[in-house]
Amino acid sequence: MRAKKSFINLFFNLVQQFIGIIIGFVLPPLIITNYGSGINGLVQTIKQIVTYAQTTGAGIASASTYVMYEPLAKKNYKKLSGIFAATKKMFIKAGNYASLIMLMVAFIYPIFVSKDVNPIISVSLVILLGMCGVSEFYFIGKYQALFSADQKNYLVSIAQALGNIFNITISVILIKLKCNIVLVEFGAMAVYITRVIFLWGHFRKHYTFIDKNAKPLDGSISQRKDAVVHEITALVVNNSSVVLISLLLGLTNASIFSIYLLVFSGLNMISSIVSNGIYASFGDVIAKNEKEVLDRTYNIFEWAFLIGEFIIYTVTFIMIMPFISIYTRNMTDVNYSLPLLGYLFVLLGIVNCVKTPPRMLVVASGKFKETKKYTLTEMLICIIGQLILIPIFGIYGAILGNLLAYIYRTINFFWYSNKFILNISSKRVIKRLIALTIPSVLICFSSTFINITATGYLEWVLIAIIVFTLSSLLIGTVGILVDKETFKDFLKVFKSIIKSSKE
Repeated sequence: MRAKKSFINLFFNLVQQFIGIIIGFVLPPLIITNYGSGINGLVQTIKQIVTYAQTTGAGIASASTYVMYEPLAKKNYKKLSGIFAATKKMFIKAGNYASLIMLMVAFIYPIFVSKDVNPIISVSLVILLGMCGVSEFYFIGKYQALFSADQKNYLVSIAQALGNIFNITISVILIKLKCNIVLVEFGAMAVYITRVIFLWGHFRKHYTFIDKNAKPLDGSISQRKDAVVHEITALVVNNSSVVLISLLLGLTNASIFSIYLLVFSGLNMISSIVSNGIYASFGDVIAKNEKEVLDRTYNIFEWAFLIGEFIIYTVTFIMIMPFISIYTRNMTDVNYSLPLLGYLFVLLGIVNCVKTPPRMLVVASGKFKETKKYTLTEMLICIIGQLILIPIFGIYGAILGNLLAYIYRTINFFWYSNKFILNISSKRVIKRLIALTIPSVLICFSSTFINITATGYLEWVLIAIIVFTLSSLLIGTVGILVDKETFKDFLKVFKSIIKSSKE
């Protein structure tokens, strides 16, 4: 049953993320060619600021999801109703704080970018994008926590996909009609009501056992404050660069950085597809104290995930600049072709993504308090590193500052999960990382002697398929030879998932 639920979650998460990636790539060129790099930089920066405002609700979903595992497993609906009520209450409170923050930002941030963009446009965009962001707290958050705990992440994925489809449709139409950027964002924001309707409808139909008038069990979500620290630091680490670049180097540099960030955000989404789709299953295993199942399934997951990530980022190293050349060919107001930036992003991306398996394990086991000091250290390294390195190295300093933080946290995640959750040595993962790094580096180094160019997306895709196939064969073969027994276990699990999906 867990395997089947994981498969369904993975599939719909894949669809939602794929749609999100496409939309992410479609809109920036339209905004830049119609409104300029400055406006694109402004929109991307405001979206990051909205993300910071959303930290008022940090930890609610993850902490609530964790404490919902047990009452769902035991069908203790009275306790579940109390936790759900407490979750709803906390999200509303967080939404109120986030709304206040966005109102303050609306009248402060435009002062810093007034030389690049009309303050009226800046204020309007902050308010509109802020409204869209804080609405998550009032209408979406409580359902997301419940569905995730019930291993129904696919519902959230479907809702997000529907919202994204309507969003891109309205945005493209309004841009083609030469509407003001403020009207474009307003139209895009309005269609997200489809997400609320979908989630509310499913909740009302299938969760009748939850008492809507239950007394909030506020004390049950005891780790919320610790989870807050984790989510706030993660948001700061992952989203600080664009804001810092806009303030220190200007909106044009923020636009350049955001284009490369777009590519790697898409790759990160692909990585999160797997972890988001199955982390609830790991949480269920941990809640039931099935240690042997945990050890076996995590070993398979880590092995397969690392192989996949090394293949993806090897291909990305080779194909990133040919893609950027095609993607930005109509963006003539600024030079977007910065190979070194692209290669540094590849290094940053692989370091960031390989920590996904142990991070997922920490979240699923609810180890928020125990790992709080490590995540705070990561944030400090990231912010201090960027503040020192951006003035020295410019846009490249943002990558270097993040890289220092990611290296520290990746090492820390593997050490902690192996020692305190799995109770195993870290030699296994070190062996895997070294084994997979060797063929990846060899492929990347060899590619530097070949001039790879593409005149259009179709040609780029065909070349990428060839590169992907060759990289998969070499890296996959090495991964199998190093872990033959794990490969056999992987095949057994894969066959059982396929079999259960047909039933």
